[in-house]
Amino acid sequence: MYTDEKGFTWYKGSLHTHTTRSDGSLTPDEVIDIYADKDFDFLVFADHLYQSQDNESERLLTVSGIEIHTSTDVREGHFHIVGVGMDKEIDVPNCRESVQDAIDEINRCGGAAILAHPAWSLNSPAMILNLENICAMEVYTTLSAKPYGVRPDSSMISDLVSTQGRLIPLVAVDDAHVYEGEQGVSFIWLKADVLDKQHVLSALRQGDFYASQGPRFSYEFSPDKKSIKVRCTDAREVVFFSDALGSDRVFGKEKGDTPPINEVVYHFVSSESFVRFEITDFEGRKAWSSPISLSDI
Repeated sequence: MYTDEKGFTWYKGSLHTHTTRSDGSLTPDEVIDIYADKDFDFLVFADHLYQSQDNESERLLTVSGIEIHTSTDVREGHFHIVGVGMDKEIDVPNCRESVQDAIDEINRCGGAAILAHPAWSLNSPAMILNLENICAMEVYTTLSAKPYGVRPDSSMISDLVSTQGRLIPLVAVDDAHVYEGEQGVSFIWLKADVLDKQHVLSALRQGDFYASQGPRFSYEFSPDKKSIKVRCTDAREVVFFSDALGSDRVFGKEKGDTPPINEVVYHFVSSESFVRFEITDFEGRKAWSSPISLSDI
């Protein structure tokens, strides 16, 4: 948890972890201890086809969760959907015929639906554009990195979807299974007045969160709406992405000595319809903004 310069409170949360209730190697109590010891404020058990319950621990807030997968054919669309915060029991056998069925069932039961590891699942932008009523998608999934996978980063997919006018908020998760180093790496900072299930759900639905592995940031637009100023904890590099080609969008250096970056200003180009940014600190840890619509500022 931290409090920003405007007095808002941000909580550290893990939205996607696994236990022995499905194919994880540790029990729920063991997982809780790991994340509590790493100063997480809330945790979601998203076991495969198994719905966890709220308030399973006194060490941190646990919010009900589940992971539902559909077709195994990547050409047709192999989707995994994480459900967070359901207050009714999901009818698992009857919501796996299509990915939209799974999303609709999560929402019907009061939860928020998140598209899991689209790069790992080889979900194309065209497939994702057909999905309705998802509140976020994973931009980075720790378990999908080496040695367990090779596609942890879904940021390019996000950019391609955003270029088509669909701006989906981004979360980072561990998807922890084996607990051999992937745990506690990727998470979200979530803004809420109170740490409870309803405030977590409300923040997820409103986009009051950002993806991180440690770096913290805030941003604001200039009065003339022609630029964005990003303030952050010590960073080696800040990079801006959009649907415009070219422009000066990299601040800092990929390698070599460079003083810490704590503030950058990016000036929009006329052809951009959205912008997002990534921050990298001196330990190689990242933070990701969600795509920001420039027509709404």
